[in-house]
Parts: sequence; C-alpha cells; structure tokens
Amino acid sequence: MNRNLTAFLLLVIAIGSYLAFAGMKSEPVDVEPEPEEWVMDHSLAMFLDDFSRKIEEDLIEEEIPGAAVVIVKEGRVIFQKGFGVKERGKPGQVDEFTVFRLGSLSKGFASVLAGVLAAEGAISWDDPVSRYVNDFRLSNPYQTGRIQVRHLLAHTVGLPRHAYTNLIEDGMPLDLIIPRFEQVPLITREGAQHSYQNAAFSVIEKVLEAKTESNFNTLLYERLLKPLDMNRVSTDYAGIMNSGNHAVPHMFHSNARGRVPVPITHRYYNAVSSGGINASATDMGQWLLLLTGHYPEIISEETLAEIFEPIATIRNNRFSRHWDDVNSSHYAMGWRVLDNHGQKIVYHGGYVNGFRSEIAFSPQDRTGIFIVINTHSSYPLTVIPDFFNHFYSAHRDIVSE
Repeated sequence: MNRNLTAFLLLVIAIGSYLAFAGMKSEPVDVEPEPEEWVMDHSLAMFLDDFSRKIEEDLIEEEIPGAAVVIVKEGRVIFQKGFGVKERGKPGQVDEFTVFRLGSLSKGFASVLAGVLAAEGAISWDDPVSRYVNDFRLSNPYQTGRIQVRHLLAHTVGLPRHAYTNLIEDGMPLDLIIPRFEQVPLITREGAQHSYQNAAFSVIEKVLEAKTESNFNTLLYERLLKPLDMNRVSTDYAGIMNSGNHAVPHMFHSNARGRVPVPITHRYYNAVSSGGINASATDMGQWLLLLTGHYPEIISEETLAEIFEPIATIRNNRFSRHWDDVNSSHYAMGWRVLDNHGQKIVYHGGYVNGFRSEIAFSPQDRTGIFIVINTHSSYPLTVIPDFFNHFYSAHRDIVSE
C-alpha cells in the first residue's frame, strides 16, 4: 500500500470516530409514538353481534328483502353491514356500499348546508326569505315579509301540512311551484305551529342559490359530500341507476305474492333538499360522524347545536310512539328532537319510492345509527329506540368512556 493511500484511510477513520463520538453527545431526537390501535371492548363486540343477528332474524320475519345499517361511537364507525338482497328473487346481496334512496333524511343535509353558510356569514337564520326569492309570496303579504330562513327549515311558515307535495311528486320544477303559495289559505301565523312541508321546505334551495350564485347540488357536493368523501352519494335518478350497486324498492302486492320489486322513479329529484339524496351505509357513517361533532373543520359543534335546537313542539306521539314513555317531540331545523329520559335524541325518518330510512344520534354521547330498507315497513322505527334503550342500559359505561 502506498504512503498516500494509507494517509487517506487513516483520515477517514479519524473523521468517522469523531462523528460517532459527537453523535453520542447530541440531544436525543423526539420520535412520535405509534398511535395505539383501538380495540373494541368485548361486551360491546358481543352486543353488536347480537344486534346483527337480531336484524337478520327480523328481516326474515318481517319479509323485508334488504337493509343496510351503520353505527358510530365516539368518532369511529363501529358497525356497518348490509343484510339480505338488493332485489327479491335475485342473488345480489346488499353490502355497506349498496346505494339506497334516503327520502326525507335529505332535509338534514339541507339544514346543515345552510348552517355552514350561516357560520360564514353568507346567510342568517333570521334573513327574510323574500329578500332572496322574489317569487316567494303567501296569501298574506305581511306574513310573507316576516318569513325567515328558520321558518322554512322548521316547517313553521303557516301553510297547511304538505302544501303542494302533490306537485313535487308530479315532478313540477320548484320555480313553477313557489309562485303558487300565494293561492294557499294560511292556517296560522308564522312560527306558531309545526306543519310538515316538502315544497315550502325546498325553497331553502333557492335561498342558498341566490346568495351564493351556485347550484344547490353543486353546493351540497363542494361543501359537504366531497370533504366527507361521501363518494357514493348522488342527487338524481341517473346517479342511483348508474351506481353499479343499488337496491331495488319493493311494495306489498298481495298475500300470495308478498312484496314485489317496483321501478325506481324520478320523484323528488326536482326537490333534492326534501327527498332527493341517494347514499350507501358507508356514506352515512361519515355523515353521522359529522353530525356528532367530528368534523369541526366543516361545521362547528356550536353551529350544529343551533340547528338541533328545538323550535316547534309536536304534541301528538306520532313520532315518539315507539319510545317508552315518550309522548311528545320537537322539530328543530331539518331535524326532529326528543327527550329519551334525559338523553337528547336528534333524528329523522324518510320514505320515498319504496325505500324507508331512519337516522338518530345523541349529540352528548356522540353515538348514532342509520338504517335503511328497500320496502315500505315501520320496522326501522322500532330498531332505533330499541338500539338506544338496550345499548345504553347495557353499555352506558362503555359509551361514556
């Protein structure tokens, strides 16, 4: 080995030794610990197994072709599953990605979208509707001027129940329905009585469009669906038909034939805010996470609380009859609200075109459930209270951890 090469090797060794020594004396580098993997509590897992088994048994007993369910708890989707078949007589199974029609669960999307814009100052709950929609007129011009955004969303405009729902179902565009409200006799002053609407509720679409100069469906996609990665949601007939995985509605035909498949129709796609949204269980899991406060970058808990604040009292038990000893409920903005023995439940039901859906959640406990079936049946109405009553009585300590 020549003298120059030997000197070079000795220099390399010396530098390496220095760097190693220096490294030993340097400050330790903070390393982010790996997040602990969430493990479901054994008793909760057993409850969900029993719950799933009960759904399967009930669908057979009730002769319901198919269903999809999703449950969230404390920021996690803890259960999502499809049951049964998409169409009776065919082998296609419902899974968590199968698209159903939501019906009036669409109203909750409209109110939350309005809340997003209200939080930004684009609109106010107290804004007069006539400021944005020139053709919106009631039979009493003074009452017309007093109708606010909150009245639309709470069904307290003063119109009789389901005014012009028939025109919605006939497919008439909202732009042609809205001027006709002037012809309908009012039943009460604004804010005095809850009277469920589809056509009048859908005027919220025109309010938001006028303020933002954007189409309602586009607003819905850009401000809610896209940020939530609700990739299977659509708002039109083509959307569900081209989804590649959709349930088929069924209607009761006769004792001999039972429930038979019927076509998906175009109804309510002219009034998306009232009943035109299509979605899967996976989509609705994300939606429940937002509703229980886990997407503050999209909408704050303070704004959600405003939306869920009761406005009108519903004194009959039509919507609370399946809950033990609960004889009244309220309507907020796009949502029903009831007190389940000290536990606030926010919920809504939907029915359209042979699809029945229910959604309910507890804002305080951050737990919620969504169920949809592809036939007309009151079965989902019983699943929701049973879930909360049994889940909370057996697992209250788990939920509150």
